[in-house]
Amino acid sequence: MTEWHRAYIQNAYHELEHGITRKQLDNLDINANSKKVLDVGCGPGNLLVALSADAPKLLIGVDIDETFLVFGRSQIEELVKPTATPTLLRASLPTLPFADETFDLVTCFLVMPHVPDDKAALTELARVLKPGGTLAVSGHGFGFPLRYLKRFRLKPLQMYLATLIYRCTGRKWIRNTLQDDRKICDILNGIGVVPEVRHYNQKILGCVATYWVKAIKSETSPKAIQ
Repeated sequence: MTEWHRAYIQNAYHELEHGITRKQLDNLDINANSKKVLDVGCGPGNLLVALSADAPKLLIGVDIDETFLVFGRSQIEELVKPTATPTLLRASLPTLPFADETFDLVTCFLVMPHVPDDKAALTELARVLKPGGTLAVSGHGFGFPLRYLKRFRLKPLQMYLATLIYRCTGRKWIRNTLQDDRKICDILNGIGVVPEVRHYNQKILGCVATYWVKAIKSETSPKAIQ
């Protein structure tokens, strides 16, 4: 486990312990009770722990990082009741190992800045979501790096460079791009998943640091979105 993994895990479970993770769900009016739930980019499992408190019918988390999955499995065993224990699998966007229209709720927090193609990723999330189901996504806005100029040194510049390249070319040559949630909502509308709630945690110099979007898949969404 790297120092980066340790710092990420420590922060994730700090937010869980202090109710920040639960608040993110409450701000979007999300309840997983009796639902089939998928968390994409589950990391060390902190959001899965919060979702498990709602007693979902099925709870699955996927992530590309095996280190997070190993830690998540061990931690979740201590924090979650056996009847609500999530299943953690290794997988990533834009290809998820699930059938069409499997889940009632799909969460995907802070993953969009890292996916190669926004539309492909959102389309795949919509594919595994049932009509009438809820999709919740979040990402970093243009204000996010401003909080970390001293700590990250060159990291904010890299993030702004990645974003500039993406806006000019339409491709993510460098991951960890910053996004305008309006673009995410435009893509969602285009694939038949209608944004219902947008929430921001804070603004820095007028720029959004982190955004959350809750959207509902249309009952009449055509399978052509695949």
